[in-house]
Amino acid sequence: MIEIDGSMMEGGGQILRMALSYGALLGVPTRVYNIRQGRSRPGLRPQHLKTAETLTRMCGGEADGLRIGSPEVGLRPGSIPGGNYKVDIGTAGSITLMLQCLAPIAAFSGAPMKLVIRGGTNVKWSPPTPFMDNVTWAALRSMGFQGSLSVQREGFYPKGGGLVTAEFNPVESLTPLIADGGRVSAARGVSICGRLPGHVAERQGRAAEARLGEEGIDADIDVRVESGRKSPLSPGSVICLWASGSPGVFMGSSSLGERGKPAERVGEEAAGALLGEVGSGAAVDRYTGDNLILWCSLASGESDFTVSELTTHTETAVELARIFTGADIRVEAAKNGARIRINGIGLRNLHLG
Repeated sequence: MIEIDGSMMEGGGQILRMALSYGALLGVPTRVYNIRQGRSRPGLRPQHLKTAETLTRMCGGEADGLRIGSPEVGLRPGSIPGGNYKVDIGTAGSITLMLQCLAPIAAFSGAPMKLVIRGGTNVKWSPPTPFMDNVTWAALRSMGFQGSLSVQREGFYPKGGGLVTAEFNPVESLTPLIADGGRVSAARGVSICGRLPGHVAERQGRAAEARLGEEGIDADIDVRVESGRKSPLSPGSVICLWASGSPGVFMGSSSLGERGKPAERVGEEAAGALLGEVGSGAAVDRYTGDNLILWCSLASGESDFTVSELTTHTETAVELARIFTGADIRVEAAKNGARIRINGIGLRNLHLG
């Protein structure tokens, strides 16, 4: 059994999610204790509980400690057959953070898998669904990952209620990630609002396009005003941007609307954040880097990429990857950020018939 102190380094839910993913994928009994010990409400919250419960179902395993507030979880994994699963987080808890944990399991399953998840699609401290699909998963698709996202309804705080379908085809193995950066001259994006005047999304998009244009980046931003049966349960807005037309660059940014915050400022914030990432000259933005570590540690061959900033989340992901896989991981300071090279263990999908 591998035991992980959930208060190590970053000390948040990321440790639980990564540890459970590794345990299920490698077939290793895993215990995580001191879960989120330093947080204002330590232990499992509804989002973490539902994630752990669903992963246990997906890998045909057994688990203990699955209750709100629990400081530890033990997983005894089984096989990963594939199939269809429905999950209701019950709050505005982040669907994308849940998928960070579940997507690797789906990728190494024995058959196609479909997840229908109800929760938050655009909430603080987590990537919006367009960011996951067009930045993180774009990088993973270059490694052979086969996953797609479809949003039936957006979910904003506090009611959540967003509805997302994620579909996966299993892989035999993953190829390494090679992302060396390059000049970015174009960006794409989406500006969304629901239960708000339509001009909110339009103003967000126009402000972002203008700011990016000032720096020579041509932006194409889709404006979506969700209404009728697709209206979110709570009013809200979001804009998400990502670099486009530059192979080897996986960078994005986002900004959430807030009461009293002008739509123009929302758009300008997202544009300014993307410009900061692009200006680093790295290949991967600071928020995507940590999400690639697990996948690269499982791939065949050496992954090699640069990140705009070496965050505590990324350092935590590297440490967990070393504990579970023993992969050779080298992190070197770069002019702007860091260069990460990972010799993966070449995990083969033993669940495929």
